[in-house]
Amino acid sequence: MATYRILLVDDQSEVRLALRSAIETLGPEFEVVDVPSGEEALLELTLGSFDLIVSDVRLPGITGLELLSKIKELGAGASIILMTGLMDAQVRQEVADAGAAAFFLKPLDIADFLDAVERSLGLVGDAALGQETLATDKPVESLADRLVGLRKEMNAISAVLLDERARVLARAGDLPDASVETALFPALMAAFSASDKVAKFLHTAPPRDLMYFGGLKYDIFLAHVGEAYALLVAANPTGSSDQVNESIKLVHAGLQDLLTILAHMGVTIKSGEPSRPPEVGDQEEALVAEPEIEALLHEAESQEIDFEEIDAFWDTASLRLKDEEITNPESLTYEQARRLGLTPEDDDNPE
Repeated sequence: MATYRILLVDDQSEVRLALRSAIETLGPEFEVVDVPSGEEALLELTLGSFDLIVSDVRLPGITGLELLSKIKELGAGASIILMTGLMDAQVRQEVADAGAAAFFLKPLDIADFLDAVERSLGLVGDAALGQETLATDKPVESLADRLVGLRKEMNAISAVLLDERARVLARAGDLPDASVETALFPALMAAFSASDKVAKFLHTAPPRDLMYFGGLKYDIFLAHVGEAYALLVAANPTGSSDQVNESIKLVHAGLQDLLTILAHMGVTIKSGEPSRPPEVGDQEEALVAEPEIEALLHEAESQEIDFEEIDAFWDTASLRLKDEEITNPESLTYEQARRLGLTPEDDDNPE
């Protein structure tokens, strides 16, 4: 049985673990070595040969593209799959020019990734990869190009693709005051997160929303792109409802194009069944699900409260307090608390 050696290069240990586990599901003939940097990858290549190298583009030392170039200089003869969390048209073009077998955007679709692994090793079909994600006779428009086009169509100030943490993945144009973004983007993404919850109650996944915020300096349009990304367009203030409606149509068209581009770039757009919205009965049941809690609640309900006894206790405590010298009105010493009857009784020294 032939053995296939695969080298994983990523500075995130959880990514290496996930990819290693996924590859190992293909069978015992797959031997995986993982390292956190390009420099260590080169060291591993001096110790032995590999059939496939899977590397992140962005690494702490030399980049994945630089690693690819050095591997070619060494004549290692291994196929190379690159991956990145950056959605930049320039990076995609550099990958295409570098001749990687395939290029994936994080988060990876594991099924597609494993298919690429098998194809790059010549185990299934044609090993020539990247026909959809890299250069083709009719290349798919890049994210940056589509955002530029949307900005021109709407005569907008800026068009931005954000992830759910308000990080800019791709953009065309800047807001007049760039410092506003540090506060504006997180605030908008809070609305983005809230719309996820609304979508669950409406049984829609991914969310089909488009939010419009009218302003004096510019208007904001915000919409989901799949489940994890958001399209934000800052447009010049509109003067009529007709202009708003036209802008909404353009944003919708842009969303569909962005989904297509992301799919070609290897980004999975989830479309699973939405979770059932919680019912009131479910919430009440969850509150008393633990038998210990339920027993305590029943015990509390069965006890009668003697309000006269409570009043008498505090009247007595206040009389005792008159004889005490309180140095700090916001706290009591243990001895003062004991004299007021606020401490547990000492069985060895009952009063």
